[in-house]
Amino acid sequence: MCPYKRDGTFYFSRSITSGLQQRFNKRNREVDRVEEWVQEAVDAGAEVICGGKRLSASCYAPTVLLNPPETCRVSSQEIFGPLISVYEKKSLNDAIVQANSLPFAFQASVFSNDYTEIMDAVNRIDGSAIMVNEHSAFRVDWMPFAGRKRSGLGVGGISHTLEEMSQSKMAVFS
Repeated sequence: MCPYKRDGTFYFSRSITSGLQQRFNKRNREVDRVEEWVQEAVDAGAEVICGGKRLSASCYAPTVLLNPPETCRVSSQEIFGPLISVYEKKSLNDAIVQANSLPFAFQASVFSNDYTEIMDAVNRIDGSAIMVNEHSAFRVDWMPFAGRKRSGLGVGGISHTLEEMSQSKMAVFS
């Protein structure tokens, strides 16, 4: 989730994909699925800001959708495609409530210069890592990388992965 405010209106995006970049998919049926989900959102009233089309059998254009209905799959499921959905909300609370309503939770971003607003969002957004004034795909090797709720199992990151793949053993001498 990436909330920001412009002209007194809060906007937030829900992107399950790490950034918007052109992606080639080995399975053409995955591109078919992304195309189907985007068309479903457009038919339901979402506005295509950019992209929104297949580039080849194995590639879908980076796409930005504005205000897809919450009932569409792009709003309620993990898309695993080059898509970001942007939602217009009247308050930060409305944005956080919608973002937290999903059964998925991963990394999120908050963009603001208001410290109180930032900390409110950081404390209330149900994400495994919250980036402040940075995109949600930001990552360094030492930081934990994990999903919450139904977004994956375990924790990534070098030290976290090693710990998860290891077994502790203790010896007590007296």
